[in-house]
Amino acid sequence: MKHGKHLLYLCFMTIAMTLAFSFGAMAASTGWNNAGGTWTYLDSSGNRVRDTWKKSGNYWYYLGSDGMMSTDCWIDGTMYVDINGVMQSNRWVNVSAGTENAPNSDGGWYYLDGSGKVVTSGWKTIGGKKYYFDSDGTMKYGWFTDNDSRYYLGTQDEGDAKTGWLCLDFDKENLPEDGTVSTQETSGSDSSKWFYFQANGKMVKSSGSGNYTYKTINGNRYYFDENGVMTTGWAFVNDATQSNATDNTGISGFKYFGDGNDGRMSKGWRYLTDYPEDSTDSGSFAAASASNADTTGSTDGSWYYFDSNGVPKYLNSQAGSVSAATSKINGQSYFFDEYGKMHSGLIGLSLANGNQYSTYFGSTDADGKMKTDKQTNVVEDNGDSSTFYFITAGDNKGAGYTGEKSKYLYYSGKLVKADKGSTTQVFEVNNKIYLVNESGQIQRSNKCYKSDGEYRYEYYNGTVYYTDTNKVRGGEVTSGAMLPTISYQTEISL
Repeated sequence: MKHGKHLLYLCFMTIAMTLAFSFGAMAASTGWNNAGGTWTYLDSSGNRVRDTWKKSGNYWYYLGSDGMMSTDCWIDGTMYVDINGVMQSNRWVNVSAGTENAPNSDGGWYYLDGSGKVVTSGWKTIGGKKYYFDSDGTMKYGWFTDNDSRYYLGTQDEGDAKTGWLCLDFDKENLPEDGTVSTQETSGSDSSKWFYFQANGKMVKSSGSGNYTYKTINGNRYYFDENGVMTTGWAFVNDATQSNATDNTGISGFKYFGDGNDGRMSKGWRYLTDYPEDSTDSGSFAAASASNADTTGSTDGSWYYFDSNGVPKYLNSQAGSVSAATSKINGQSYFFDEYGKMHSGLIGLSLANGNQYSTYFGSTDADGKMKTDKQTNVVEDNGDSSTFYFITAGDNKGAGYTGEKSKYLYYSGKLVKADKGSTTQVFEVNNKIYLVNESGQIQRSNKCYKSDGEYRYEYYNGTVYYTDTNKVRGGEVTSGAMLPTISYQTEISL
């Protein structure tokens, strides 16, 4: 039984001595009288006073219909006297079911105010805690609804409106009715959920089925559904701060809230192995248009980045440049697909305006930063290790460069080289003819060059000519060999 609610009976000997002192001083013909151990109160005519209260010293006593002092009973169903007949006030009284003249025959806990009357009909703060009493004064307990507000009042021996975090057993398919006591747990699970009750006892909950509301607690934002259950995992909270016109999947409306005992809205980097399509809000998730984007990603999980509002970074479905297709975080650019998953490695982008680009975001997910300038030993999806050059500035910063750079030839970022053993080859890039050796270096010395062991080309004053084995010049070269292909680790098409 909770502290403060046990019966505080006064010592019988103390009361008896008080009565003997107070009553003994009165004449037997008027006032208090004790005959055969029974206390009565006589008026000036010597008749017993009935159905009324009389005071002796600091205590009030009740004379019943027979004129005798009442003990250990309820008076008019609203006041209580103890075994010594003393009217009780500012205290809790527990009543067993079936107690005669009690405020309610079902029994329960009652509180007597300073005047000795049972507190009824509403909230009362007692000992710094809030309690609710019905019209006959019975203390409410368990789950309780007051208008549209929901409270939890603990067990039948507690009754105080709980505040702060509370983990309770909970079944969404069998919602607890008012008066139901839920078992308090220490951790969230399929059968127990976390709830938050404010300083006034009101449970934080949303209005309307399928909606969420949030509250910032100790610097962290938490979301709660219409039943007050703390949101965990992925949830579509329907308060996306970015335009849905740029979002093909609905990912901008999702946030992530950790496991069953976390609930904090995610901000910053998170590595996750569960996905929005696995959540209870999966109906708000759509398939992406990207050709090689999938909902689950790798079996090991994926990196996500959540902004200060909890919105995950994702691929802008209307992006027309590399800058628009990437997200800048702490001065570095990263690539996230239409599901919000970060990708690393060599990525081929086909954007909404039809432009195609090669991009590179490091060799592993532990990196993920956009690479620019010359990059050696870039591993392609087929295992080849190649050299690339990526634009260093502008809207298409990070896109593979096409053309000449520092006397080397690149196509969509990849270094263009003559086949191994061929010495030199001719390639056409941007409608211009280049003579390139096996290292990718452009040849511009006015002389003849071998290819596949024989003289085949002559470079002279900016033009490449065919030549025979005797170095006799022929016609101008107007077309080149097939340009190198790129084996992307990820290909995305908008």
